[in-house]
Amino acid sequence: MGELPRSLQFLVDELNRKRDLTPSAMRRLLIEAEVKAEDLEPWADFDYPEEDSYGRQMIYQGPNFEILTMSWRPGSFSMIHDHGHTEWGAVQIFGPAEHATMRIDETGQLITTSRCRVTPGETVAVSHTLIHQMGNPTEDVRFQSLHVYGVPEDIDVVTGNARLYDVENKKIWRGDGGVFFALPEHQIKAIEEGPSGDFSTRLRYQVEAIKRMTWMHDAGITRTDNERQQLIDSFFSSEKQLPALLERLRLITNSQDKQVNSVQWNIINQELKAAAKLEAQLKARSDVNDPFHKYAEMYDALICQPSLDSFMAGYIDFFVAQSGIDLSEKEIISIGCGTGLVEKHIMDKYNVKHEALYGMDLSEAMIEVARTRINADTGDLFELDPAVRMWDIAYSGLNVYQYIDHRKCADAIQKTADIVKPGGYFIGDFITPDHIRWYPNVMYSNDKKIISLRTPRLVEEKGSMFQYSEITNVDLSKEQMSINYAGEHRRFLPPIVRMRTYFERSFGGRVELYDAVSLEPIPEWADSCQSTRYIVMAQKAA
Repeated sequence: MGELPRSLQFLVDELNRKRDLTPSAMRRLLIEAEVKAEDLEPWADFDYPEEDSYGRQMIYQGPNFEILTMSWRPGSFSMIHDHGHTEWGAVQIFGPAEHATMRIDETGQLITTSRCRVTPGETVAVSHTLIHQMGNPTEDVRFQSLHVYGVPEDIDVVTGNARLYDVENKKIWRGDGGVFFALPEHQIKAIEEGPSGDFSTRLRYQVEAIKRMTWMHDAGITRTDNERQQLIDSFFSSEKQLPALLERLRLITNSQDKQVNSVQWNIINQELKAAAKLEAQLKARSDVNDPFHKYAEMYDALICQPSLDSFMAGYIDFFVAQSGIDLSEKEIISIGCGTGLVEKHIMDKYNVKHEALYGMDLSEAMIEVARTRINADTGDLFELDPAVRMWDIAYSGLNVYQYIDHRKCADAIQKTADIVKPGGYFIGDFITPDHIRWYPNVMYSNDKKIISLRTPRLVEEKGSMFQYSEITNVDLSKEQMSINYAGEHRRFLPPIVRMRTYFERSFGGRVELYDAVSLEPIPEWADSCQSTRYIVMAQKAA
């Protein structure tokens, strides 16, 4: 290769005269060398074969140290591994890599202790106790990394006899070369019993192993096809995944289903998102056009039925008693009807005719389910024309109005009033500005086979408050697991007083607010209520 770049020659010279280093000292030395990404380009290997997990080139091999560069194509990841005989080392990463560290816990399981995106140029210390995984999570960026490993005494292969952790089969492979998935037998020196992985670690192992073997299959390398199919079967198996997921959630949440370990909470969400992406690729489908497409199948079990049972049926009964009206004689519109479960409850309990109750929602996926229960269409509240039809009662459940563009919230309430007949009613529920204090991180179906992981946060934007919630749903109620990453939902959090004012101004009649669970009246001065959910009962002036 000829002369080394000055930065790399500096490293060689220093390592030839310094043997008793520590990982932190090696990291400082690597930083002092001021290596640039272009210094590694002569050893770039982005055309590595599909059976390799990344490109691996030796830059310099000393009597007791090795300097290598790895080349990472988009989506490529190493297997979980340690570094063999290495006692001190450091890695400098010249791209947006993802780096995860693991440890064997007191129960003998391999658990992920961190997984984070690396800042390009970042340098990480390496010791002989480090178990980790590195890769390129991007879709269109490739980059190199610089690796230095050493020991005090002369040795043939510093990274020799490295452990590669196959947590799916509870095995450890021993190898002297690249830490690749699906190593051929001749590159495995020995196989020994190894640890299992907790849910998060095992799931990510399955994801990356399946990806690598799929790329191999597509390149015509079929030697791992049986292993790949076994992994896919295991990945989708609800029987195997459900108990592991429930156990992991039990360890990192409290009795109120709120997370108590933010590091592990973030890790499990990261791994589920990666698994959802793989599932979409394997099933050759995409939910981009409608984020509720898969969610609609889980919505009733996770949200609607528990909400109907816990507070919605109660406040609907309360509304009927307070207003004294006979719903069987009224025409009702449900704004944001979702799957129509609550509306079907209203029809069945109060003898409302099918043609007298009409549901609308923006999501076609939700409406597909709703149409099996009620008369429903996709539609926008703002497109309704009171000259065409008006209703006796407008109903809206599960804080639909708070998903509307906050700048149009008052207009939406006015539009609702416009389509209600004089003397008619609005009944619906909302969340308080402090709803996050109740909001759980995990929601379960009654049988705990459908699980929703939710990461809420409060955000102020130009004087308005919002609750953002990143949502991942896991359906294990069928033979095959299905994961739906529903993205981040945003809900507007206006003060209760402002919401009361919107309804008073638009309806012009009596407006009353109640705690949605206790049904206690909410005073005009109140900022919140005990359950953090409230109902609005508004009657339009005759």
